[in-house]
Amino acid sequence: MMGKIRILLADDDLVFLRLTTDLLTNAGYDVVSAAKMEGCEQILRNEKVDVMMLDMCFPALQDGFNTLSYVHDAYPELPILMISGSAHIPDAVSAIKNGAMDFIEKPLDTNHLLMKLKRLSDGISIKAQMHELRIAAIGMRGTSAPMEALFGEIIKASQFDCPVLISGETGVGKELAAHAIHRLSKYGAQSLISINCASVPKDLFEAELFGYEKGAFTGADKVKKGYFEYAHNNSFFMDEISQLPISVQAKLLRVVAEGEVQKLGGRVSKIKTRIISASNQDLFGLCEEGSFRKDLLYRLNTMHIVIPPLRQRIDDIPGLADYFVSEFCSRNFLPPKTISSSAKAWMCEQRWDGNIRELKNVVERGVIYSKSDTLSVVDFTTPREAGFQDSKTSSLRSVLSSFEKAYIEHALIENEYNVRKTAEMLHMDKSNLFKKISSLGIKLKEHH
Repeated sequence: MMGKIRILLADDDLVFLRLTTDLLTNAGYDVVSAAKMEGCEQILRNEKVDVMMLDMCFPALQDGFNTLSYVHDAYPELPILMISGSAHIPDAVSAIKNGAMDFIEKPLDTNHLLMKLKRLSDGISIKAQMHELRIAAIGMRGTSAPMEALFGEIIKASQFDCPVLISGETGVGKELAAHAIHRLSKYGAQSLISINCASVPKDLFEAELFGYEKGAFTGADKVKKGYFEYAHNNSFFMDEISQLPISVQAKLLRVVAEGEVQKLGGRVSKIKTRIISASNQDLFGLCEEGSFRKDLLYRLNTMHIVIPPLRQRIDDIPGLADYFVSEFCSRNFLPPKTISSSAKAWMCEQRWDGNIRELKNVVERGVIYSKSDTLSVVDFTTPREAGFQDSKTSSLRSVLSSFEKAYIEHALIENEYNVRKTAEMLHMDKSNLFKKISSLGIKLKEHH
C-alpha cells in the first residue's frame, strides 16, 4: 500500500527550506531537506525519495543544471521538479531537456505547486501499484537499474518455451528467478518440479532423473518414475547443474535435443518439458576443463539470465533491509522496528559476499538482539548470540566454542535445519558443517 509521498527539497536558502517544508508537510507530504550537496547525496543514497524539488542555483556542481544532470543520471527514475527564481522560458526548456519532469518559478504559487505535485504523485502511485503487482508475480525485490533489467529478462523468458540458464553467485536469488519464470509461463498453474544436483549421490543420478523398470538392477523391485517423467508438460528446474556427472550429461543432452527419455531397463519414451537450470559456477570454464559438455551447455543456455550480486546494485540494499525487518517483525509478532540512516549507509559499504541471503541473516539477527525500536550499526556488527560465558571464569576456547555453537544453531533455525542451505549461508563445506554440529553437540531436527 502506498504511503506518504516523500519529497527531497534541495535549496541553499534556509528560510525558503523552512517555509516550504511547513507548507508541504501541512499538505500531507513527507519532506526532507538539504542545503548542501553532501546532505542531498546522503539522503538519496540511504533513504526512500519519491520526488525531488531542486533549486536551479543549488550551489553544488557549479550550478543547478549540472546538479540536475548528475541526479538524473544517478537516479533516472526519480521525478525532479526544478525551481527557478525567474520565469525564464529558456531555463524551463533547458531543465526539461536535462531530465526535469516539470518547472516552477519563485515565489511559489501554492495552488500551482500543489497541483504540479499532485500530478507527479498520481503518476508515482500508479507506478508503485504496478511495481507491487510485479513483485507479487515475480517474487523478487529491487528498483535499481540492474533489477529492472533482470525483471524484464524474467518476463521475456516466461513467454518462450525454451531452455533457460540462470547464473549468479550463491545467495543472489537464482531459485526465486526460476520459480518466477515458471509461475509466469504457460505451465504456471502446476507446481514446479525441481532437483538440486548437489544433493544427489553420483550413483543415483540416472535412477532419480530417468527412473527405472522393475528388475533393471539388483534391488529394483518395482517401477519408479524419474523426475523427467513427473515434469512432462511442465517446467523442470535443475539447480547446481554444474554438479551433474559427465556420464549423465550425455543422457540429459538427449532429453534437451530430442525430447527422449530412457528409463533404466526400459524403452525410450517421448516427453515435453521446459528445463530451467542454474549454477553458481562458470560453466564455460568447466567446459574448458572437460568437466562439462559444451554441446549440452549450448543447448541449455538458449536464454541466459545473469543475476547481479548485491554489491552491483547497492541502491536496493536500504529497501531490502527495510523489507526484511518488516517481514521478520510481522512473522514473529514483534512491534515494528526501523533502521537508522547511518546503519543503512554502513550496509551499503559492505561487500555482502553471501548476497541477499547474508543481508537477510544479518538484518534478522540485528532485530533479534536489538533492544531499541531503531536499529543502529552496532546491532549489525556486535555479536550478541546467547551462550557467552563470564570471561572471568571461562577460557577463551570455551567462550569461542559457546559463541560458535549459538551462531550455528541460529543459522540452522533460520534454514529450518536444512544443513545444505545452512552450509551455503555460512560459506562452509557441508561435510565440515556436519563435523562442527557433531563436535559441538548440536541436535538436528528433521526439516520438511
